[in-house]
Order: sequence, then structure tokens, then C-alpha cells
Amino acid sequence: MTLAQLSKEAGTSIATVSKAFSGSREVSNETRERIFAIARENGCFEKYFKAPRERPIIALLFPETESEFYGHQIGMLERTFSKHGADTIVALTRFDSEREARLFKELAYKMKVDGIIISGSGKLITNPDEIPLVAIAGDNARIQNADIVRVSLDRAMEELIEIIKDYGHKNVGFIGERLTESKLMQFSRSMRKYGLPLHKKYIAISDKRFASAGEECMRMLIDSGDIPSVIVAAYDQIAYGAMRYAISVGYRIPEDISFVGIDDISPTQYADIPLSSIHISLEDVCESVVDLMYRRMDNRHFRRRSEIRVPMTVKIRRSLGKIN
Repeated sequence: MTLAQLSKEAGTSIATVSKAFSGSREVSNETRERIFAIARENGCFEKYFKAPRERPIIALLFPETESEFYGHQIGMLERTFSKHGADTIVALTRFDSEREARLFKELAYKMKVDGIIISGSGKLITNPDEIPLVAIAGDNARIQNADIVRVSLDRAMEELIEIIKDYGHKNVGFIGERLTESKLMQFSRSMRKYGLPLHKKYIAISDKRFASAGEECMRMLIDSGDIPSVIVAAYDQIAYGAMRYAISVGYRIPEDISFVGIDDISPTQYADIPLSSIHISLEDVCESVVDLMYRRMDNRHFRRRSEIRVPMTVKIRRSLGKIN
């Protein structure tokens, strides 16, 4: 039984039912007991009843902690919520949509956390009881009953490809791994938009991850005997691995081949060859997430959902050169 069904049975609003379970003084004892009795009869009292706690608990539902991108976000969110008087717990989905949906239910209904932040596909998650939920999502992700902080790569990718074309590059490659298919699709759309040829021979996808994926992709391209003049990597660590391998076999950067990453998380400007990258401000993302979460927790039955877009920007550094 959902909160909406329970409120209909009790002849009251969803907000009143929620307040009854949270111990709000705004609900009379008579109304509270009527709601509790109906909930017990329908076997959902334990599902919704939540004893008051000293500090709110926010669950961070993320794919992994191994990558810099997710690790930085988790750390930043933990520190920010702590400053706001809340504690956090982390649950990992391992990029598994079914596991993601299962963990959401565990966190919401068994652990009864005060709010959930998800960074993932969210495609199997339903939120009929309006649990405070904020999603960090890409351009096309759709998550039910969630406020969204949308990190928009499409426009930044288009800007990057336009710059690459203006720099005189015609043979543009892409390297990634099995979890970066969406970035390859965005790269392909941008290449078509700006009239640059999309050659399969310049695309390499590795079964490995991080720098090892970059090394393997670069070896694949070099072994083919035909390499592009510039390579866009699905994220910075892949770019660094590819650059390291290219240098080890005698290529000069950017004189012989240029590189661009995505995320701009690593200290790219301090590398021996500073890496051009599509930059995302994790500070802006985390501030937006925390703001939306507290707004939703303060009024969880406010029906209109919010969406905040955090744009990505292109940072050009020495790893991207011009064609003479």
C-alpha cells in the first residue's frame, strides 16, 4: 500500500499521513491512531513508521568508489552534508540497474534514511511514496519522482568538436571502455553536426578501465598503422594512459598527436603535458544537490519537481595542438 492509497483510505492528505509517521505535532492523536490502525491492517505500518533520530541520514547511491569522478563527488557530498548537520552512508550499485533499484528500496523502507542521492541510470527506480530523492544525471536520463541535477555534456562536446575542427584536425579518434558508450554516442553526434568524418578505424574501446584502458586503446590504434591526429578520451584517466603509451613508443604530444579528456578532475594543469579536457564543476554539482535535498526534506510533498542544469566547459591546454 502506497502513502497515496493509505491517505485515501484514511480520508486525509498524503502530507498528513507522512507527518503522522514522522511524529509531527501538527497531526492530532485521533488522526494519527486512525492512520496507524489502517496501516497495521494493511501490513505497511513498519514500512512507513520512522522513529526520530538526532541527525538526518542521507544515503549516497553511487556506482563505485574506484574512479576519481565518483570518489570526488562522494567525498565532497559527505563533507558538505556534515557541515549542514547530517550524516551520510554510501551504497554501491556496481553499474547494475537491478541492484540499484533493490538498494533504493532497502535504504528507503528498511533503513528509512531521510533522503537518497543517486548517481546512475535510475531506470528501474520508482518512487511512489515521494521519498526525498535527488538524482545526478546526464542529458537524457529520466528518473521518476526525483529532483534532478543534470550535468550536460552534449553542448560541451559540440563546443570541443568545433574547436578541434577550427584547429585544422580532420581525423578525429575516440577511445573509451565498456561503460562509456553514451559518451561515444555524444561524440558521434557532434562529429556529424560539424561535418567531420567518423571513421571506425579511429575508435577503440577497451575491456579494461582507467589508465590501463587508455594504454590498450592507444596500442590498438598504433598497431593498426593509421592513427588520428587528435584523440578524445572518455575520461581523463584514459587520456593519461594513452598519452603515456604514445610517448613511450616515440610520439610527441601535441606535435604528432593531440589528446583531450573529459571531467577535468585530475590535476591536469600540473601534468608534464597539461591535458585539455571538458570541465565539470563538482562544487556546483554538490551545492545544487544539497540545496535540492534540503528543500525536498523540508517539504517532501511539494508536487513540482525541480531540475538544475550544470554546464560543462572546454578547457584548452597544451595537449591539443593546431594542424599547420
